[in-house]
Parts: sequence; C-alpha cells; structure tokens
Amino acid sequence: MGCLGNTNFSDMETTLETRQLSKSFNGLKVLENVSFSLPKGTITAIFGENGSGKTTLFHIISGFLKADSGQVLLKGTDLSSNSSVDISRLGVGRVWQTPRICKNLSLLDNLILASKNHPGESVANYFINPRRIRKEELMRKERAKIVTEEIGLAGMELKAAGSLSFGQQKLLSTGMLLMNDCELLLMDEPFAGVNGLMIDQISKVLIHLKAQGNTICIIEHNRAKARFISDNTLTLVKGVMEQKIN
Repeated sequence: MGCLGNTNFSDMETTLETRQLSKSFNGLKVLENVSFSLPKGTITAIFGENGSGKTTLFHIISGFLKADSGQVLLKGTDLSSNSSVDISRLGVGRVWQTPRICKNLSLLDNLILASKNHPGESVANYFINPRRIRKEELMRKERAKIVTEEIGLAGMELKAAGSLSFGQQKLLSTGMLLMNDCELLLMDEPFAGVNGLMIDQISKVLIHLKAQGNTICIIEHNRAKARFISDNTLTLVKGVMEQKIN
C-alpha cells in the first residue's frame, strides 16, 4: 500500500530504534549489527527466510532475550536492562503466532483480564475499598466493549474464546494488548493459518490501529498482503538487515 507515500521518515517521531544489535548462539551469529527504527503511527513488515533471525529480534525487543551487544530504545529510553514484564508495562506488546488466550473464558473476560493494575489483584482491596473495585470493573468492562469494536469482533463479547476462529483469536490477542495500553505492537505472522477473508479483516484492523497512533511491526511470510498494508519493509538475510521504504 505504501500508506505514507514519499513521506520522509526522518521527520517523524520514533517509537522504537535498535542500534547495532548482535546475538550469537554457541558461536553462530544470528543477528549482526542490526539497526532500524519504527516511526510512530506506521506499519513495518519484516521479511526473511526461516532462520534469518526474525524471531530472535522480536525476543530481544520484547525482553525475552538479551543481545550480546547493541541497544533497543523505546522513545529514546534504553531497554537493554529491562525485563520482559517491564517492557510490556512500558507499552510494548506482542501477539504470538499461536494466540495466548484463556479459551474457557469469554472474549470480554479475556479483554478485562488483560488490563493492567486492576485493584482487584489485591484481595485486601475487596475489604478496604470494594466500591472502588466495582467502579474499576465497570470502567474496564466499558473499555473492553470499545476494544471489541476496534478489533472487529463486536457482538461476540460473550462467546468463549476457544470457540472463535484462529484469525479471530489473533484479533482477540491484539485487543488484549490494547487493554494493556500497548502503543507498539509486535505481531508474529498475523496472516498465517487464516483464510483470505480473515486476512482482509486483520488488515483493516491493523490499518485502523495505525490511524489511532499505534506503531505496528509484523513478521510475515505473506509478502504481498504485508506490503499492501505496510509503510516500510525490512528484510533479514542471515542476520543482516536490509531496508526498503514502500
């Protein structure tokens, strides 16, 4: 799609930047001096063959792995020493290739459960300030209903998450990140394992979220569909990053 046309990325606010990231396993280099940036309110697609380092890159950005050298900067703040939990709290969310949801709970309850800093997480609050908990629960429920609209699943709030299609479960996972106030969404193959109609629906949701100011980075093997919605594409070749602006 090339949604930004010939816009100069250097004029845009940067959400995330990596500088000279390198990572090896048992002497085998998986990433070598990887540097790139994700401008705020854009969609970036990362391509590459299996084993090119894409998943390792996502692991490092989200704090599940530490780089051997280099930096990951979120809005200028170095995340190198932060845990995955800390990074999530700072607004970096990840949608895994296989959705991580509570299948026995409803779509709505999954969204509510994903929201952070719920006062009900402390048992003492139920006795000390039950009114506050009830108020918070109502607010989170209303927020969850809004999120179901944003992810294109309105009207399905009471359905068990496990009864949703695979693509709908991916959208639910995306909604759970929104409930957690994530501004940067890292998505691992959002189009994999879903049919053409669902790919179109996921694409529309991602374009909508971008318009809302979210920054999105996807790993994807369906290059045609990914290019259609992306402002920028990157390619990892044996751990080395190549860049192309659509």
